[in-house]
Amino acid sequence: MLRFLFAFFVCVPLIVSCSANIALKGEILHPKTSDGWDITLEHFPPLQGTANKKYPVILCHGFIANRIYLKINEKSSIVAHLQKEGYDVWLLELRGKQEAGSPSLFWGDKTFDYSIDDYIKQDADAAIQYVLKATGKEKVNWIGHSMGGMLQYARLGSLGENRVANFVAIGSPAIMDPPSDALKLWSSFTWALNLWPAVPTETWSGVRGGTGLPIFPKRSFEEVFWHAPNIEPKIVSGVFTDSIATVSKREARQMDKIVETGQFRSEDGKLIYTQGFGNIKIPVLLVAGRRDKLGFTYSLRYVYDQLGSTDKTLFVLSKGKGFSEDYGHTDLVVGKKADDEVFPTIIHWLNKRN
Repeated sequence: MLRFLFAFFVCVPLIVSCSANIALKGEILHPKTSDGWDITLEHFPPLQGTANKKYPVILCHGFIANRIYLKINEKSSIVAHLQKEGYDVWLLELRGKQEAGSPSLFWGDKTFDYSIDDYIKQDADAAIQYVLKATGKEKVNWIGHSMGGMLQYARLGSLGENRVANFVAIGSPAIMDPPSDALKLWSSFTWALNLWPAVPTETWSGVRGGTGLPIFPKRSFEEVFWHAPNIEPKIVSGVFTDSIATVSKREARQMDKIVETGQFRSEDGKLIYTQGFGNIKIPVLLVAGRRDKLGFTYSLRYVYDQLGSTDKTLFVLSKGKGFSEDYGHTDLVVGKKADDEVFPTIIHWLNKRN
């Protein structure tokens, strides 16, 4: 029995994968980054009969995820809402994820050897460059959930990015001081990174979604990612089986450093991205959930206060503000009423600037 358990938790997670079956599908493209990695862009043009908006939208997923959860609600997803509103939507999936071909575990040209800095410096740049060339536009709108927003915190504030016209960050933290008890518990498991060549989150979540077996305690772990009463069980299952990606050890350690130090910084620690927010001058919409255990409301309020933009908005979803629920982290894009309570505000905000 001990040998079986060891094989299950150490060996099986490295070889098992899942595939998505979602009807909402666009054209799949694989731009190449300057350092030779393939990323994925799924293109959803504006629906016929809609008035095309000024700039295209790049929509970017978060940590431990691929792009699928951003369209998992099909016609009620943020992708479909943007399409119907006349936006040219490009759904981005970063390097190392399933669609562009998962890296090798042990050898080959591409292994799980990359950090969040590579997403920031290489992948986001390649995506913007490709979309601008494909559309003939001079700028894009960027909507990022969780880490997808953090990438633009870094690019806009610290790397001089000037091709983004408007920026929406959904549940995207910048500081974690103090972190929640659940996050500290996650952080205490970093020693386990020594067991695998990459963190097998994709397989763990696939087992959880397919069988319902809790790999980790719900209260301590799953509550970090969503407020369960605010998400339909079938969507939770779909997120587990289709939307989770394997994580490299370097990106996991870099995220852990945010928990440890309280601030978003480069892998080598020399560049503190949170110190560049004053350089962000473009319009910014920050979307926060009252129960979010990752994109804390105080963290997004910190970003709001530090931004150099004169056009900035902080939108908090809570019962106290008249919404149906205190939103958690992923609820903001896949919650029961996200299409009624979250997306209309985002689209209205974008429309005024497009």
